[in-house]
Amino acid sequence: MAFYRRSGVRDVRTFNSADTLSANELVQFDEAGEVISAVTGKEVLGVTLQSATSADTVLVDCFGTDHELEVTGITGTMANSEIGNEADIISGGGVAVTATLTESNGDILITGWDGSTTSKLYGKLKNLAFGSPGANVQTT
Repeated sequence: MAFYRRSGVRDVRTFNSADTLSANELVQFDEAGEVISAVTGKEVLGVTLQSATSADTVLVDCFGTDHELEVTGITGTMANSEIGNEADIISGGGVAVTATLTESNGDILITGWDGSTTSKLYGKLKNLAFGSPGANVQTT
């Protein structure tokens, strides 16, 4: 899985890592205020810009309510029928889109795709560490 900013102003900050992280991985804060790989149902901080170990600091592109993401390597098959639905972050910071759409926590609102790459989607995170749009997220 890989996550990239599609729109919105870049906000890069340095944090201590408490996990082994890959570049372009979604992260969240742990109880000590260090970053770890994101899981479903938790506030997302942003995406790592480099890999890191638990002894490193890591650059994180922090997300806000105006940011749209491109997610590549999703679990499942993206199609027009998924636009407007929600999906959950899965272990390791990925997104699951399946025939029965895993949306128990609705972490990301699917806003679109390129129309041909079925392993990629565009979306907005709904539960953010720096401001959550929740139900007010628009798909336009």
